[in-house]
Amino acid sequence: MASMAQTSQAGTTSARSVEEQARAWMDDPHAYFGYSTTRLHSVPRAQMEAVQLAAMNLRLAERRGQIAVLAKLADAQDIDRVDTLDAMAPLLLPHDIYKSYPISLLAKQRFDQIAKWLDRLTVHDVTQVDTDGCASIDDWLMRIQAATPLDVATSSGSSGTCSFYPKSKRDYLISMTGLRIDLLQRFGVEPTDADLHEKIHVVSPGYRDGHATSGRGHHYTKQVFCGDDESFLHCAFNFKISSDLMWLAGRLRAAAAAGDASRIDVPPALLARRAEWEAVQKDMPAQQAAFIQQVTAQLKGERVAAMGLTNMFYTVAKKGLADGIIADFAPGSVVMGGGGGKGVALAEDAEAVICQFFGVDRMLSAYGMTEINCHSVLCEHDRYHVPPMVTPYLLDIDSGQPLPRSGVQTGRYAFFDMTHQSAWGGLITGDMATIDWDTPCPCGRTSYGLEKQIGRVSDFLGGEDKISCAATPSAQAEAMDYLTAIEA
Repeated sequence: MASMAQTSQAGTTSARSVEEQARAWMDDPHAYFGYSTTRLHSVPRAQMEAVQLAAMNLRLAERRGQIAVLAKLADAQDIDRVDTLDAMAPLLLPHDIYKSYPISLLAKQRFDQIAKWLDRLTVHDVTQVDTDGCASIDDWLMRIQAATPLDVATSSGSSGTCSFYPKSKRDYLISMTGLRIDLLQRFGVEPTDADLHEKIHVVSPGYRDGHATSGRGHHYTKQVFCGDDESFLHCAFNFKISSDLMWLAGRLRAAAAAGDASRIDVPPALLARRAEWEAVQKDMPAQQAAFIQQVTAQLKGERVAAMGLTNMFYTVAKKGLADGIIADFAPGSVVMGGGGGKGVALAEDAEAVICQFFGVDRMLSAYGMTEINCHSVLCEHDRYHVPPMVTPYLLDIDSGQPLPRSGVQTGRYAFFDMTHQSAWGGLITGDMATIDWDTPCPCGRTSYGLEKQIGRVSDFLGGEDKISCAATPSAQAEAMDYLTAIEA
């Protein structure tokens, strides 16, 4: 990470105008803060919110002329600037907007028409990318990747509909740089040269490549953590997972849930690959466990960043300790879990067992998603601290209006991420979160923190989640009608 050697600009904050700070945070935030997690999370809140407001207006002025859906939404509500952070709420987009194309287009492989839809959600022109002869999602996304600054991220399609998020290559690098900073450094301690520049072995129990962020992110992890050295990236499955197969799996699940597994609206050639997907999935947990055991022996004495699901790490750690095996990584190694128990209740001692096996003081955790560049890492007091480049919101479940930015509030989580290079950075999620806006965290970070327990709005509602936006109903309808007015 040669760029981390740049001189820190954080010391000149007082000499900068708020707009100049906002521009620096938007364009290269980690360089601005000297690649230090301590400086990143020590900005006084009044200054942080002033810079966030300035960044919102800079981004709105730029993106209104670049992202057609945003322009429709802003024009319909006569919003050309905002005077408060909460005034941005009517311009936050619901997360399901990134899978709002007519599903029939994917079944018919009309990638030219899906490109017209995607073009209305990004600053980059994807309609000029040649789609002639495209026979798969993977093929189309690789063409976009080769011809534009985008590296479009897909979802797993678990609901039966695959989302396409216009993430750029630059967005991925911002995200991975921030993750390295927050994982490898301790708050309150200046980063060492090794923290900034040393090649770190990355261990992942997932796929080496793909178009979902869990796979495609490894291309950028390799650059940021591994010094672009292939031998430092260790994945359980050394192949690219197909977005087409993931979508097929989603359609199969959706059809089964609807009680008619015989009707799957996917191209026949893709349906013929069903056995291929089933083979990929077969014995996956056992393969992942064997992989972790293999690399713990292989990487003895090396500095490692292991990233995976908590329940999988627990299974491996418990068996390893029972067999008298422990990992012996170098000091400064980290283990980042996530995903809860994935439907399985975790044992009370899960984190303790994992830490004992991997030889780390504590297991780290990060809250994030494809649509956000800046992850929030859990502190020692169980709060996910939101980097200052991200403005967090809690919205009322029924009205979609912002809840007060004071006291302890629980609501639907939304955010504005000023660092987005290719998409509009405002998003309404499907998550329920709690923030104590007034009480400083004992860890010393000044950034706002989400309480550890983050759930799904659908679970809270006891069924399907129907997002209520702060935008006026007519403005929302007009923007969505424009977005989805694509020839099927």
